Amino acid sequence: MRPTAVTVIGIIGIVLGILGLCCNIVGIVGAGSLPMLAEMAQQSGEQSPELQQMLNNPALMRYTMVSAIVRLVLSVWMIVASILLLGMKPIGYTLMMANAVVQLLWAIVGTIVGIAIVGMKPTSLISVPFQIAFPVAVLIVLTRPNIKEAFQSSGF
Repeated sequence: MRPTAVTVIGIIGIVLGILGLCCNIVGIVGAGSLPMLAEMAQQSGEQSPELQQMLNNPALMRYTMVSAIVRLVLSVWMIVASILLLGMKPIGYTLMMANAVVQLLWAIVGTIVGIAIVGMKPTSLISVPFQIAFPVAVLIVLTRPNIKEAFQSSGF
């Protein structure tokens, strides 16, 4: 029988993965079309300070694109891991644990790169607790003895 905590983590993982998938696809398309949008805005005579900042900082454009691609991959990974976790597959447990660690590392690295290299404002630190909440919960819940035992008894 599947522990309730595994069901909760799996369902939340699927929902967050799908949301991440949708948002990051939009992010990739948006980052890729920034030069075209800037040209259109310039032709119409409108100058947005945000758009100008993005165009004047090629590192910010690259960071936006790379970040969206990494988060897209992490979202697909989370969906697959969550589905396998719900099926009580040992590989699902391993994938979910690994995904949580990589998500935590990316939140830290992405924030440091964003502030140090790209020049994002330190107010972007506000998003870090939201980025790490689910991965921390996964690591706490899935390392509980009864959860580990449930996966060991299913062939782990």
